[in-house]
Amino acid sequence: MKRILTLAAGAALLCGCHRAAGPSVNLVSVHFQQATVLETTANFTIRLSNDAPEARHFTGSAHKIYLNGLYIGKGLSDHTVEVPRLGTVTQEITVHLSNLALATRIKSVIEAKRFDYRIQSTFYGKGWLERMSSETEGKLDLKDFTPTEDATNAPPAEAKPSPPPAKEQPKPGSTLL
Repeated sequence: MKRILTLAAGAALLCGCHRAAGPSVNLVSVHFQQATVLETTANFTIRLSNDAPEARHFTGSAHKIYLNGLYIGKGLSDHTVEVPRLGTVTQEITVHLSNLALATRIKSVIEAKRFDYRIQSTFYGKGWLERMSSETEGKLDLKDFTPTEDATNAPPAEAKPSPPPAKEQPKPGSTLL
């Protein structure tokens, strides 16, 4: 009997620690809102993608955001979101960035014009044990969005035709042959 109770307790412990896989999360855009000496507020737009055959209903979520391996901050949402079956939705997440903690480290991230991001998300359901987790990684290269001369539809500078020479006008009292 003691052995059965030990096995049951162990199974319950293992089942309670397992979190179901949540929807995948991708970064859509970032907008900086307010800035003070100590803190900057950024709104991250994320896309939640549900590849499950049933809709998923969440009553809140928490998202840890990293840029180039640097922890930027945590975004929390208490908004109820339903991700349709085999569908996507977008969600706005507000993240408060500590300027003092990031001041020396964020410069290299901005100058690189290339960002690797990682988002660790936890989604909360209606019940106490209804949690789902996901972790997503991606890349954003700002050079892909910067127009260059090679990427325009305009012809190259040396291919532009030169204007025709002006016709020579006869000088008064002379004739042109």
